[in-house]
Amino acid sequence: MEEFQKLLDEYFSRTERVYQAGEKVKGVIVHMDDKNAYLDIGTKKEAILPLEELKDFEGNLFFKKGDEVSVLIVKKLSGDASYLLSLKKLLEEKIKEELKEAYEKEIPIKVRLLKLIKGGYEVIYKGILKGFLPGSQYQGSEEMDIPVLILKFDQSSFVVSQRAYLEREREFKLKELERLIEREGILEGMVKKEVKGGYLVEFEGVLTGYLPFSELTRKRVSSYEGFLTEGENIKVKVIQWNPQTKKLRVSLKALEPDPWEEASFKYAVDQRVRGRVIKVANFGAFIEIEPGLEGLLPASEISWKRGLKPKDVLSEGDIVEVVINEFDAKEKRMILSLKRLEENPWERLAKELKIGDTIEGKVKAIISFGLFVEVLEGVDGFVPKSQVDWERVEDLSQLYKVGDEVKAKIIEFDPEKKKLLLSIKELIPHPWEELASKIKVGDILEGVIIGEAKGQGYFVRISRGVTGFMPLKEVWVEGGKPKILKEGETLKGKVILFDPQRRRLWLSERAYYKEKEEKELSALKENYKGSPKKLKDILKLDSEKISE
Repeated sequence: MEEFQKLLDEYFSRTERVYQAGEKVKGVIVHMDDKNAYLDIGTKKEAILPLEELKDFEGNLFFKKGDEVSVLIVKKLSGDASYLLSLKKLLEEKIKEELKEAYEKEIPIKVRLLKLIKGGYEVIYKGILKGFLPGSQYQGSEEMDIPVLILKFDQSSFVVSQRAYLEREREFKLKELERLIEREGILEGMVKKEVKGGYLVEFEGVLTGYLPFSELTRKRVSSYEGFLTEGENIKVKVIQWNPQTKKLRVSLKALEPDPWEEASFKYAVDQRVRGRVIKVANFGAFIEIEPGLEGLLPASEISWKRGLKPKDVLSEGDIVEVVINEFDAKEKRMILSLKRLEENPWERLAKELKIGDTIEGKVKAIISFGLFVEVLEGVDGFVPKSQVDWERVEDLSQLYKVGDEVKAKIIEFDPEKKKLLLSIKELIPHPWEELASKIKVGDILEGVIIGEAKGQGYFVRISRGVTGFMPLKEVWVEGGKPKILKEGETLKGKVILFDPQRRRLWLSERAYYKEKEEKELSALKENYKGSPKKLKDILKLDSEKISE
């Protein structure tokens, strides 16, 4: 306590430091309210820094309580605060120095578009200093922050131009491209669009060249449409250039070797060759057998395994062994096969299985209308949704998951067409036939309401694959009106119609309760043979309950 009092006395007895307007000081943010931040700058009273001074143009605070801040003394205050401070004035001074240097040395800066005003746009530099971008100097941008050059600068404002920046960048790029054309003759560009007879290729956004269809490739193609896609980056060789008119003609095939001239002496159909995967696509893969000589490995020739995509097996740069399926050196055509190196699993399966056989396999995929079951690696059988269960299945994923082991019966098998249809339900006893061996008309069954045929009756699930029907007139009557049954409700009924061949089963709740009452009445009569009066009273009481 004495130590605290000593510190308190020292604080109030210290000499008040006096600052002058315009003086730079450092202070620590002690606390904030919704209008001001209060700083300890070494005076007895805290100094005030308006909260707006700590916000960027979007209203975000870039300082917090406890931070040390360099500020400028604006003026001395009377009352609870010692001085009024400013942060932005200090920042503005620094930023103005940056802008002045950028203006004098023609250094590009980035500004943010704030809003459209008369004659152009209001912009801001580093979130502090606002300037002006004339509408005629704005070229448009998807970005809010754009590079510009300063056209005019003074201590109160600055004017910028996006157009001047872009024009200067264009000049730089064009000179560099002209140097490459003269020295190397090879350029990298982007396909701009397809035009009559070829493609327009853009280089660095400042020069456009023409790439004729005849200069696309040494390969023979059926159609040039879609050979290149808009936005695709390509490397080309300059074959014609006019510096005065800036007309440029380029070629893709000039950079390609032509190894097909000697290919017929090296390769033949059924020959095994090794090559490097140079491109993988959904339709197949291109294999480089030697530099400039490529063959197509179609997706159908990747593997016997059904549904396998080229990218699942191959990657660019892989070295693979393949078999030549087709070869024509004159037409520059080579079709390859990877799966011919393996045994045909369909031929193997044809030797082992036939229609009617039972197989086991794993669920490979679940789709809305069936299951794919892997019977053998490379052979997938299909179980249609209708062949999964005797009962209607709404969602297969509720019954199976990928990897589940299943048994199924072969119902259709064509190895040449690679078609294998399976049935799971064929291995399950038919529910109606099974029920026919257990019940008859007059039996009592329990079921669950699963639906309603309005004005007609209710559908009742008896067991897996068996749905019965209870006509409205067969519903038990309570208080003079038929009961209202709800979906999910369990009930009992007497079989009044049963035709398993036509899949018809009707139930009667009224018949069930009537039979039940008769049995109960019979039992009562049996129990009260010696007391007729008492039996009469009980029967009267029961009839009163029923009437209620």
